[in-house]
Amino acid sequence: MKKINKLLFLFALSAGVLTTSCSEDDATGASMINYTSPTVTLSTDSNSVVVNESDIDPEAGYSITVSASIPESVLADIHIPLVKTGGNADDADYSLGTIVLKANTTSATTNVTIWPGTCGTTLSGGGETLTVGAPANVANANINPFSMDVIWEKDLLEVSLTWEGTYNNIDFCDMDLDLLILDVATNGVDYLAGTSDCTETGLIAGLPDGQYVLIADVYENPFTSLGLGVAVPLTLSYTQCGTTNVGSFVDSTSLTTDAYAPGTALTTYFFMAMVEIQGSSYTVTQL
Repeated sequence: MKKINKLLFLFALSAGVLTTSCSEDDATGASMINYTSPTVTLSTDSNSVVVNESDIDPEAGYSITVSASIPESVLADIHIPLVKTGGNADDADYSLGTIVLKANTTSATTNVTIWPGTCGTTLSGGGETLTVGAPANVANANINPFSMDVIWEKDLLEVSLTWEGTYNNIDFCDMDLDLLILDVATNGVDYLAGTSDCTETGLIAGLPDGQYVLIADVYENPFTSLGLGVAVPLTLSYTQCGTTNVGSFVDSTSLTTDAYAPGTALTTYFFMAMVEIQGSSYTVTQL
């Protein structure tokens, strides 16, 4: 019996040696002992990018591609997180991706996504800025110096019109006004806002340089038959998002509760402001 047990033990031992030997043969060349960290080069189409806010999709953002390359492929994945290295942009105004260079490949890309800047903030010098870089090295690679500057071009003007107020039991918000923009010859340019809300808000962007007129248009008025003649205050506010160009004013004389319903254009349009556009500069003057 002892001899049989001994033979079984020797057989099992030899089988283990064979298995280990075969396993080592299968892993030939996969060892990381001799791994040499490659040098990764990052690049973009431009290292200084100006993004017009009017070109930024509010849902998808504006994407800037960053590429990475190495001279020869390696046996392990390389992860390179992009990082903010400068600028005054808030975290909510951009998203930085991570480049993943897969094993046995020599290039990969990721996106820096730019989001619309916060409207109503005041930033010295105009808009937000962002400098994007990468770590000097990661766990299994060295990174060549890389830097990309992004500037938000503040070319949006947000305008809003409100007519809140009451007279006895009358709520002025029961009137429905719209906000339109015309050229100086009073030709329609854009329908900025036309909901049933008591504050209408719209954006001006992408228009050629020149002068334009903002008007309040009476879309519906349930008070015309009352003959009250009560003044309805119109408040126009404007903000060039992310800049110090903000303001508002009140017109408390032009619109009354007797304003006619649509069909009599001269008494349904109320001129509020002149807007002069020069590039991304807006000058708003009360009419």
